[in-house]
Amino acid sequence: MQKKKLLFSLQQEKFARDILKNKIPFTKVFQSSKAGGKIDFLIEEEGVKCSGELFCDESFPDFVRLKGKLQGKITLICDLSGEEFVKTLDEDLAFYLSDGFITLDNEHFDDVFECSGGIIDLAAILKSELEMIRCDYHIKEEN
Repeated sequence: MQKKKLLFSLQQEKFARDILKNKIPFTKVFQSSKAGGKIDFLIEEEGVKCSGELFCDESFPDFVRLKGKLQGKITLICDLSGEEFVKTLDEDLAFYLSDGFITLDNEHFDDVFECSGGIIDLAAILKSELEMIRCDYHIKEEN
């Protein structure tokens, strides 16, 4: 019994280290969701915070659902003047995560972020979201 407790304790410790590195195994989210739980997260990159929760949606059991919020300030370039300006972000995030490449013939999926290696990399997701914002068309608002 002592050996099982030690093994479980080591697994929990490794999971805690993974979360600190912003990488969470898909299996941990599935295990947590089966017990009715959700995994909370908070990550910050370039002054922008992304916080929320990971859980399984019963409607789509092969995917992990991410619901969260993107908050902070980001420097953008005005597409009209070419000047830099700072925009305040306060956006909701909601999309599915898949473990590997998928093909979807289903119109119910608006956004799917493909992860690889059985790992949800929250830092990569945040960087991707920031790049998508930067690639949009932006106009600096005059004061």
